[in-house]
Amino acid sequence: MIDPNLHVVEHPARDADAPVVVLVHGVLDSSVSFEGVVEALVPDFTVVTYDRRGWGLSRDAPPATSLAEHADDLASVMRERRGTVVGHSYGGAVAMLTSVRRPELVAAIGVFEPSMQWLDWWPSMDTIVAQSPDEQEHFRHGLEGRPQRTPEERAWDQALMGEELTFIADPPFGFDDIAAPRVVGRGALSARWRFGVTDRLHEELGCTLVEIDGAGHTAHRMQPKGFADFVRSAVALGGAS
Repeated sequence: MIDPNLHVVEHPARDADAPVVVLVHGVLDSSVSFEGVVEALVPDFTVVTYDRRGWGLSRDAPPATSLAEHADDLASVMRERRGTVVGHSYGGAVAMLTSVRRPELVAAIGVFEPSMQWLDWWPSMDTIVAQSPDEQEHFRHGLEGRPQRTPEERAWDQALMGEELTFIADPPFGFDDIAAPRVVGRGALSARWRFGVTDRLHEELGCTLVEIDGAGHTAHRMQPKGFADFVRSAVALGGAS
């Protein structure tokens, strides 16, 4: 059952039997960021977007206390329909855990530069911070003209992000637990540390690595059509399921 405080939007396909796709956003983000991606996918697919609890229009939902709760929310918005799940950043960890907890629902997964801080080969915070200026302008892309967040909203988001990062400090699953077909994505303009992570991840998962030209970490906003193609590659792995 879907929590009534979760903001969920279903974008129906032309064909009622079209594949179902669920897009999962990361931290400091919301489902609104997928607008261009949805436009590029509908009406070929039924696309479900939602704001994870605590974020966007789901701010009234009680914050999660574990990654498993986020995975359970994702399973609930699928409404017992089998489909493809594509997660951006932190959403990638949610997608992977959902495929482990509810394999009967997840036909395939796409993970774009997922957050996996529990890995012993994850870069140090010093490395990440040193390279963060390379991506600052990317994070503002696509937000032009949107209302500025209030200081209170920024404080809420920062606190929520800090809490969610604690959920991935310890391993929530192992790579061997993931049975669903999968594909890893990254942006050609992303920070160098993300290249090392995605190179290693696609080797560990034994899957294809897709790079989106002209995009950084926020590829879903910078190159929505390219991100939609990444989604399509994940759907193809799951066949007609």
